[in-house]
This record gives sequence, C-alpha cells and structure tokens, in this order.
Amino acid sequence: MHVFREGTKRFHHPAVGDLELDHETMAQPDESGLSIVVYSAPPHSAGEDGLKLLANWAARKEQAAGTDFPR
Repeated sequence: MHVFREGTKRFHHPAVGDLELDHETMAQPDESGLSIVVYSAPPHSAGEDGLKLLANWAARKEQAAGTDFPR
C-alpha cells in the first residue's frame, strides 16, 4: 500500500461536537481500485478528546447490549 492523499478533515458529531482529524488515503499498488482511509487525531488535541469520548460511549453501549467482544 502507498499513501496517495493526506490532509485534515473537519467533522461535526452531534454528541461530541467539532472534530478535526488527520487523514491518509492508502491504495494498493495494483489496479484493484481498493483503498483504505485512516483517520487519527493529533496527541493532546480536541479531536483526540472527542474520539476518546466516542470510544467510551461505544464500549458502554456494547456492554449494555451484552455484545462486549474482546479487542
């Protein structure tokens, strides 16, 4: 895979507000057309705080539904 696009994207999530996340789009070096987009937040940023809140919320929701899978 090789990175062919990177940058910053802004999102608004109704539960955690505005998130500014870095992104990298990586593609297979063949002609398959397959690619993957990876989003991350810089350390100690509001984006990181928002992602942590969402992760905790999702984990609690899984646990309450009895679908807590090992990670």
